[in-house]
Amino acid sequence: LPTPNAFIPETNLELLRDYATAKGKDTWLSGCSSMAEMGEVLLDANGALQRKASHVQSRRAVYFRDWQEVLVAASDGTFARDIRLTQSVGYNLLCADGDHRSSIGKRAGSTGNPEFLRAWDYNGTAEEVAESAGKMLYADYVESGTYPIIMANSFGGVIFHEACGHLLETTQIERKTTPFADKKGEKIANESLTAWDEGLSDNAFGTIDMDDEGMPAQRTLLIENGILKNFIADRAGSQLTGHPRTGSGRRQNYAYAAASRMRNTYIAPGDYEVEDLFGSIDKGIYCKRMGGGSVGATGEFNFGVDEAYLIENGKLTKPLKGAILIGEAKEIMNKISMCSKDLGLAAGFCGSISGSVYVTVGQPHIKVDSITVGGR
Repeated sequence: LPTPNAFIPETNLELLRDYATAKGKDTWLSGCSSMAEMGEVLLDANGALQRKASHVQSRRAVYFRDWQEVLVAASDGTFARDIRLTQSVGYNLLCADGDHRSSIGKRAGSTGNPEFLRAWDYNGTAEEVAESAGKMLYADYVESGTYPIIMANSFGGVIFHEACGHLLETTQIERKTTPFADKKGEKIANESLTAWDEGLSDNAFGTIDMDDEGMPAQRTLLIENGILKNFIADRAGSQLTGHPRTGSGRRQNYAYAAASRMRNTYIAPGDYEVEDLFGSIDKGIYCKRMGGGSVGATGEFNFGVDEAYLIENGKLTKPLKGAILIGEAKEIMNKISMCSKDLGLAAGFCGSISGSVYVTVGQPHIKVDSITVGGR
């Protein structure tokens, strides 16, 4: 208890903004699949993958669910409540035949949909994963060199997320680890590139009604026609850097302090058809499915490609494996010369100083005029 003469500051909280009750989220958890149903779906899904794939060394169907109730009561008067239901499901498949190996994974994610697992088309996904693994099993290894490439939509956006998106968070300005700190209003990418970060897309993995500081979600234009427009800012980041808050103060749970983090981050669709991108390349590589990689503090990156194909005279001719994309964000951003119309989004997990949070990556098909490709 305070002493009789203690000064107790008065905090006038706003009326509770209750997103959970307003949107009927209190019943979400009870509408989800039971443990028994989860087990049945995953066993059936694993069986489907076994039937559709050949030379299977290991296979795994995985389901993940996280339910959070969030209450923010802060000294600035913020008083807000929300419920979040985040789910992810997918496959990992490893095939082997003698010295030949291939490994393919695919994941889907959603927020706020109790029926998500029941609606998963595991047969269609199993067929897609098995087909990709079969093509890569006996594929030739790519020859190292510099190539024009086309990167597929959806999870291809992981490179923009890792190599550029993180550099636009105010935490990077605070650390002096971003080359874009003083570039607002300047050209940092090819004029064909526009990019967004937002928390509003229906059922996307990074969608939130409010951030972990109680600010309502919104859309943030990061890059417009190559010009840097905004950074991704939490409350402390805004105070330290002067950039406006963007509803991006996020954290894994109460054990972490909120920090500037991405939500649904993607390159916007452009004006080209996918065929136009392929038709512009005499010899290059199509990166259909991205794998793991690493990114340096200032944007240097290398990413493996799980599924790739040789492009010759605008056509796909043969599968390739072992490709590694190597580059630096501020250089590659200026080499993205064409974006198609087919924006796709994909679920992902992002780790940073405020823990692991759910994010969406995405893009349409894009053409990179030249990039270093490691191989054999």
